[in-house]
Amino acid sequence: MKKNKPLYEFFTAILLLLSLLFFSCATQADFDFSNIDSAIAKNDFPAVYNELESKSNKLYGKHDEVLEFLDKGIVSHYSKNYKDSNEELSYAEKKIEEYYTVSISQTISSFLVNDTVKDYQGEIYENIYSNILMALNSLHQNEFDESMVEIRRFDIKLKELSLKYQQRIESAKQEMKNGSFSVPDSKLKFHNSAFARYLSMLLYRTDGDVDNAAVDLKLLRQAFSLQPEIYNFPVPKNLNEDINIPEEKARLNVIAFSGIAPIKQEKTLQIPLNSTYYKIALPEMTKRPSSVASIKLHVSSKTSNWNTTKNIEKLESIENIAMDTFKQHYTMIFIKELSRSITKATTTGILSEQADRLAGASSIFLNIMSLTSALTTEFTERADVRTSRYFPANVSVAGITLDPGVYDIKIEYLNASGHILASQEISDYQVQLGKLNLIEDIFLR
Repeated sequence: MKKNKPLYEFFTAILLLLSLLFFSCATQADFDFSNIDSAIAKNDFPAVYNELESKSNKLYGKHDEVLEFLDKGIVSHYSKNYKDSNEELSYAEKKIEEYYTVSISQTISSFLVNDTVKDYQGEIYENIYSNILMALNSLHQNEFDESMVEIRRFDIKLKELSLKYQQRIESAKQEMKNGSFSVPDSKLKFHNSAFARYLSMLLYRTDGDVDNAAVDLKLLRQAFSLQPEIYNFPVPKNLNEDINIPEEKARLNVIAFSGIAPIKQEKTLQIPLNSTYYKIALPEMTKRPSSVASIKLHVSSKTSNWNTTKNIEKLESIENIAMDTFKQHYTMIFIKELSRSITKATTTGILSEQADRLAGASSIFLNIMSLTSALTTEFTERADVRTSRYFPANVSVAGITLDPGVYDIKIEYLNASGHILASQEISDYQVQLGKLNLIEDIFLR
C-alpha cells in the first residue's frame, strides 16, 4: 500500500508535538525524596545538602534556579554554614526580584502548556522568610547591623509584596470575561510577624536600646491580638523578662524550629461545557503533620547543684503563614488556569463541530486536530507544585535570666504522650553578661 506522504508527515508531526508536551510535564512531584526525608529524620543536614547537590540535575530544571538556591540556603543554615547560607539565599532573593517581571515568551509558553515552563518565582512566605534566615545567619556571625537590615527588609517585603500581588489579582479579575465563575478569596490576614519582632527586640536589647525593644515587644503582642487566625495559640509567657534584666544578670534565649513546612499537591477539577469540558490542574498547599506536642528546656549550673526546666513556647506558625499567603498566588493561578482551559476546550469544541459539518479529507483532518487538542489539554494540564520543602513549620522560644557562668543545656522534643522524640545537649555553654546568648535548635519532624 502506498503511503500518503502529507498525511504521514502530519501524523509524525502530531506525535512529535505530543511527545514534547508529555516530556514537559515532569514536575517536582515526580522526584523520589526518600533519601532526603531519611536524612532529615536523622537531623543529618550535611547529608541533605549533599543529596540536593548530587541530584540537582534531576530535582532542579532550568527554570528552578530560585528553588535550588532557596533549598540549599535553608539547609546550609541548618548545617551552620552561615556564610554559605547567606550567599545562597541572597542569590535566590536576587533572582526572585528579577523574575517578578515575567518574560513574554515564558508567559506564552505557560499559557499553552502549564506553569512549570516558567521560572519559579518563590512563594510570598519563602521570599520574606529567607530574610529572617539571613538575619539569623548574621546573628550567629555577630553581625548585628546586618541582621537588623534583614529584619527591616522582611518588613518592607511583607508590605510591598502583598500589595503587588493584590494589584495583579484585581487586574486579572477585570480581564475575566466569564462572570459565572467565583474567584477564590485573595485577601491576606498576615501583616505582622511575631518572630521578626522578637529578633528585633533581642537586637535592640543587646544594643542597650530598651525603649525600642519595648516597642517591638508591644508589636509582637499585637501580632497575636490582631491576627487570631494566624496566631491561634497563646502568647509565650514571661516575655517582659526579655527586656527587664537586672544589671548583674545575663539572659539566655533559645529558638527551636520544629515540624516541616507545607508542600504543594496537585488537585484536578473538571468543569463540563456543552460537549466538552474544562480541565483545571491546581496546586494545593497541604500541611505536613508533626509529632511534636511540646518542647522542654533544661538548664543546669556547672558550679553548683542549681538546675531548672522551662517550656519552650510556640511563637510563630510558619505553616499558618504559608497557607495564608498562598491565597494570593492561588487566586492568580486559578484565573490563569481557567482562562487557559477555556481557550483549549473552546478550540477543541470548534474543531469537533466543524468536522461534523464537513466530509472527506477535511473532516478527517479536523477530527485529528480536535483529538490532538483534547489530548494536549488532558496531558499538559499539570499543576506547578514546586515549593521549598525545608522551611520549619513552627518557631518556639524561651528565655531565662541567669548569673553569668557556664551551664549544661538540654532541649527535648516530646509527643502528646510525653515521650521524648529527640534531644539536643550542649555542654559548657558560656552565658555572658551584656551579650546576646542565643541558642538555635532544629527538629524538622
